[in-house]
Amino acid sequence: MSQLIHLDLELPEDLARFKLPAGVNERLTELLDKQDSSTGLTEPERREAEGLVDLAETLTYLGLKARSAA
Repeated sequence: MSQLIHLDLELPEDLARFKLPAGVNERLTELLDKQDSSTGLTEPERREAEGLVDLAETLTYLGLKARSAA
């Protein structure tokens, strides 16, 4: 079941530049490459990859909202 919520947030000016740190992005790339290989991901790796993708999508969304609000 999904819910729709509305939040009013004060966004920092530099939010549009938020992104995954380089090391975290490298780890996500490693996991996605392994997922596409013949070995695939273990269950803990799959959960880690999903969490990192969710985080990246959230940061992208917040950045887009910050740019449109400016």
